[in-house]
Amino acid sequence: MNPVLFSTVREWLSAEGLTQPFSGMDFAGCDDFELSGFAPLEMAGASDVSFWVGDNFKSDTNVPGFSDSVLRQVQAGLLFVPASLVADPESLMSLKARLPKVRALMPVENPHHAMVEFLKRFACDGADGVKGADGMNGAAHAVPDSVRIHPTAVVEGVVGEGCRIGPHCVVMAGAELGANCVLESSVTIYPHVKIGEGCIFQAGAVIGSRGFGFYEYQGKRRMIPHLAGVRIGDRCSFGANTVVAAGFLAPTSIGNDSHFDSMVEIAHNCKVGNHVFMASQSALAGSVTVGDGSEFAGAAKVADHIAIGRNVRVAAKAGVTRNVPDGKTVSGFPALEIDLWRRCMVRLKQLGKK
Repeated sequence: MNPVLFSTVREWLSAEGLTQPFSGMDFAGCDDFELSGFAPLEMAGASDVSFWVGDNFKSDTNVPGFSDSVLRQVQAGLLFVPASLVADPESLMSLKARLPKVRALMPVENPHHAMVEFLKRFACDGADGVKGADGMNGAAHAVPDSVRIHPTAVVEGVVGEGCRIGPHCVVMAGAELGANCVLESSVTIYPHVKIGEGCIFQAGAVIGSRGFGFYEYQGKRRMIPHLAGVRIGDRCSFGANTVVAAGFLAPTSIGNDSHFDSMVEIAHNCKVGNHVFMASQSALAGSVTVGDGSEFAGAAKVADHIAIGRNVRVAAKAGVTRNVPDGKTVSGFPALEIDLWRRCMVRLKQLGKK
């Protein structure tokens, strides 16, 4: 996003009716300053905007019951907080004591909604488009002589040495490809996607599209903008029609030397490690973490907010609904350790014959 002054944001919040400061109370507690980014609460820096909905809440970017020791390390420039937590000067001072490194606290009715509206106003281009990394939509960049681009491709982002971009591919403004990447045909790379070196994308792959995220406000389900993009390491490959969705406030991330078959889905805010393999039609729901060296057989699925350990094996068509420790092999639905699942299947067949 382009830098914006805190005073501008404050005036906009007031004009939109998103905050109603109480008379005589200084919620900001600071002079004017510049805001230049956004991030989850635990990752926010001194010039970032973030939000916190209180202790008893679960979402992609908030963990229930943040301890005071964690809160004391939060360094956001501007933090949206529930107005219910600052009903009087005494409660305001108490909240400031819990968040001493936050430069400006802003009480709002619904922090999640305020964060979304902020992104739509200051980080989006139009209804839900994303500003390029340099703030210039459609900005052209010099293309190295070693790059080969098909005449039907559209390249507005940054492309490294030796890349090959095939017919009908699109690299949007704000995207970055490392050296020697290959986009075979009809591949779409969205803004705020950064890809390492030597990655291969087969036909129809889509990297950085908006995640499937919604929240409820005033009785209506509303769409969440996912503007944090995707980060991909080196030497990864993506099969035909594979999709990797962008993150909300932090990017979806994939490590080095990971490989994905056709029609694999990696949802928003997932964190996939190194040397991970996913066979065709396997999928990760939002905010899943996958450790190094794990493998997923065909059509395996993982529910949201699940942690998959290192060197885990997930059998074909398994449905994982709880965390899996390092080195385990699971199968079935809901997924169980494979030896237990096999015994269950034997017993089920025996019962079926009675």
